[in-house]
Amino acid sequence: MHLKQEYRYEQIIKKSQFITCLKPIHSEDEARNYIEEIRKEFNDANHVCTAYVCGENNMIQRSSDNKEPAGTAGVPMLEAILKSDIQDVCACVVRYFGGIKLGAGGLIRAYSSSVSTALQQADKVVDVIFHQYSITYPYELSGTMENWLHRNTNVVDYMYDEQVTCLFETESKEIETEIQNLTSGKCTAEYIKDVKREKDI
Repeated sequence: MHLKQEYRYEQIIKKSQFITCLKPIHSEDEARNYIEEIRKEFNDANHVCTAYVCGENNMIQRSSDNKEPAGTAGVPMLEAILKSDIQDVCACVVRYFGGIKLGAGGLIRAYSSSVSTALQQADKVVDVIFHQYSITYPYELSGTMENWLHRNTNVVDYMYDEQVTCLFETESKEIETEIQNLTSGKCTAEYIKDVKREKDI
């Protein structure tokens, strides 16, 4: 599961403002660049604490307390990401101090809840493997085939020549049999390749 796009969430805790900024990333460089962007954007903030995970099975895990007491910001943020099952994400929590100290426990709760709430609310996608096929059929089958293909597959393209050729993608593994049945064996779907697509959750 991944974030669909950048997302921000804000909460006030005992007069301190916490702004959570989340972004999908694909490398440590992207994470560092995003952290740099957020630190520039909020250059008057008291703290910009960070955590990110990326790589195969979230192998790369980093966090920073950014001058908050050790262990009260970056690690709780990182744990919130890991609990969410979201891959390849960078979280920055910007804090504007409101004058009331939260104490270690209060800080841990504030940073953890900022990230976990933002992750819950953000739009997410999953990677899905689609099977890409092509099918060629005569014009007299156009109405039947096009209706069926639009209802049951993701149509990529049509090519019109002496017959119609349709390029489409599907998650179904039974598509070849379904098309054989639909056309009484007159048409066969030809497998081309598998493609990875993002699908909204």
